[in-house]
Amino acid sequence: MANLHFQGDVGVSEGFYRIGLSLVEFKEDNVTIVYAPALDLSGYGYSAKEAKNSFNVALVEFVRYTHNKKTFNEVLKELGWKIKGKKNPKILPPLNSDLVKKNPFYNEIINSKSYKVYSENVSLAL
Repeated sequence: MANLHFQGDVGVSEGFYRIGLSLVEFKEDNVTIVYAPALDLSGYGYSAKEAKNSFNVALVEFVRYTHNKKTFNEVLKELGWKIKGKKNPKILPPLNSDLVKKNPFYNEIINSKSYKVYSENVSLAL
């Protein structure tokens, strides 16, 4: 686990959400799962490509729903993100060590599954 690196960032500018996340990919029962521990979102499929596409759908719906309900910042805070500033807020992800401690699903992945981690950058127009 020492080489696991987590980073994430969320930004809003000119009607776009920019989201950078580390994703964890693993297999369970011949299904590939792509999981973002910082957002507690996942996607799945029979291939990595299908799982990533499924994850992207989940991410778009998460952002759209929380944006429309005006709960985006509150949900991020509940997930352990820190939001600093009001006019151009800096949104910081939770530490990976905190995610492993507080999220039993993520802890199980890290400690008992074969996985790989990669970064994903997405821009969503809302």
